[in-house]
Amino acid sequence: MMETVLYIIALITAGVALATGLNSLSIGLSKGSEKVSLIFGVHCLILFAFLVFPPTGFIFNDKPPYPVTLDIKRAFIWIYYGSFPIFLQYYSGYRNNVLKWIIFITSLITYPVYLSTTASDINPVWRLLVLIPLGLVGVYGILSARYQIKEVNKEEGRWLQLAMYLYMVLFLMAAAFNIGGAHLEKLLGFRQFFSFHFNPLAFMLIMSIRLRKDTFNKYRLEKLLRMQNSRWEQLMHNIQLIVVEVNKAGKIGYINPYGMKFLGAKTDKDIVGLDWFDSFIKPEDRQRLRSLFENAIRATTEPDDIKITVLDFDGTEHSINWTSVLIPDENGRVNALMSIGVDTTQIDRAFKQVEDLKNELAKENVFLKEVITDDMQSEIIGRSEAIIYALQKAKQVAGTHATVLLEGETGVGKELFANLIHQLSERNRKPLIKVNCAALPDDLIESELFGHEKGSFTGALQFRKGRFELADGGTIFLDEISEMPFSLQAKLLRVLQAGEFERIGGQQTIKVDVRVISATNRDLMGDVHRGRFREDLYYRLNVYPITIPSLRNRKSDIPLLVDHFIKKYALEFRKDIRHISKADLGRLVEYDWPGNIRELINLIERSVISSSGDTLKIDWEKNHNGVQEPLKSVSSIRDLERDHILKVLKEVQWKINGENGAAEKLGLNPNTLRSRMKKLNISREEH
Repeated sequence: MMETVLYIIALITAGVALATGLNSLSIGLSKGSEKVSLIFGVHCLILFAFLVFPPTGFIFNDKPPYPVTLDIKRAFIWIYYGSFPIFLQYYSGYRNNVLKWIIFITSLITYPVYLSTTASDINPVWRLLVLIPLGLVGVYGILSARYQIKEVNKEEGRWLQLAMYLYMVLFLMAAAFNIGGAHLEKLLGFRQFFSFHFNPLAFMLIMSIRLRKDTFNKYRLEKLLRMQNSRWEQLMHNIQLIVVEVNKAGKIGYINPYGMKFLGAKTDKDIVGLDWFDSFIKPEDRQRLRSLFENAIRATTEPDDIKITVLDFDGTEHSINWTSVLIPDENGRVNALMSIGVDTTQIDRAFKQVEDLKNELAKENVFLKEVITDDMQSEIIGRSEAIIYALQKAKQVAGTHATVLLEGETGVGKELFANLIHQLSERNRKPLIKVNCAALPDDLIESELFGHEKGSFTGALQFRKGRFELADGGTIFLDEISEMPFSLQAKLLRVLQAGEFERIGGQQTIKVDVRVISATNRDLMGDVHRGRFREDLYYRLNVYPITIPSLRNRKSDIPLLVDHFIKKYALEFRKDIRHISKADLGRLVEYDWPGNIRELINLIERSVISSSGDTLKIDWEKNHNGVQEPLKSVSSIRDLERDHILKVLKEVQWKINGENGAAEKLGLNPNTLRSRMKKLNISREEH
């Protein structure tokens, strides 16, 4: 009866093993599946072959000599257990090559021993030797389960642990049967039954449930993935963003419908496969952006967000903000970059229009808001773009400690700008010391700037501080810097570089903190090329240049200036002058003003003095072309000074020293007079 039950169980097991094996093989052979299903399917088919091969089932004659069919039947089970560690390795990830090879070798040894068994063997040796690889398989399985629980997946490891515990229980029963077989046969009531043959059945059922659960989860995840892909496709179809995928060769692999429409394509075939950089990036940006792209692919680091100009098929430029992510393949290697772009063209245009309007408004209001309301700036009259730009630059640099170079023609108001920069700076509580380099003789300018010790030269009767010491903590204004003697320029350079100098005749190094503002009406770089000015000093002075416009370049300011100076001098001279004729004002606007604002001031002052009534009257003279111009009698201070010195020199027949000499008549030191003559280009040969 018991044998019949076992026979029926064997047939059922064989059917289950065949179905499970074929199913696992089909899954294992499908694309993308893991090898563990393939190996498990082979094991199930080996078990099927063992069960159906005669003698069929679990019970067969276990007394030698053995028939050939039994030799073949047992070969299947030896292969099953000998290769069992391979399945465990793929399933759990646990590797123990030493134990695996011991199992394999002992299995190979046991089978030949079995084949050599003869009829005279009462208790065959192979029945004891087979326990060694079977026991080692159990040890390998328990170690694999522990590793899987700890390192890989706790839930899957529990299933393997359950199967291996059952394995060890059946193994111990088999060992007991082999050692005390006669007593157990009498107890069970039948012979020739090896209980361990139930282990493949139990293991197959447990692991089949586990693997089929994985298969179910896989199909469930695939279904979920299909749903997610469907949602992604719908999102890409409807989203109002440009989505472009570019492979590592720079070719377009994907573009969403909105991107196609945006670039002017009818289908994705018009775009996919094109080189992104050569087709849709401006020529001047292609190399730079391609380098950024290749560096991101090579370094596998996602690039920063970037704003670039993209060309559509019609060549229209669009400003796009891009965010990019790296796309890896199934092996984890980065082979593409997906970029998501937002069109900001209209926004950028709107911002630019707002910015332009803002700048225009600022230009219109800067005089009213900043110039007229400031006490210092009230002397700088004008609303033209040229003067407003110069004022803005002066304000920008005022709050810093940078050296400033004021450039412009004679009479444009460089000193007023120096006053403005000083008053708007943090140094306004300290003095602003002004030095006119053209008004000082060469032999005195060093003493004026840096001071001298008592007795350091003839006439140095007492110690004297220089202008740089007096300006410590404040500002020094060096007007007409181009007239600085070449021999003294090196000492000035040292002050600018290190903030230190020595007085004439002194040994002590003096440290000062002075901001330098210089001014010139000449081309300093031209003087550098002619060897009259040090190049290194020029670059130290030219840190922040401000060019003050001439009056002929800001003629729209002339009516404001005329009105301002009429009021000023009418009040000063107690005149009731409030108007100027349109004809005179028009002529003043048309005039080129070579003497700039200084010439205009002198003309208005003289005209106020000579005018009567409430309307300003201006005296005009005709030049050699017949054009009316203001009288030239007060064109510039420099010209007046030159004419006066020249007149005196001619009166004394060019005698400079001694009694009744030009120096005595002018009240100047002879050396000072010679210096002034040199600077004013006065020489006897030319006169």
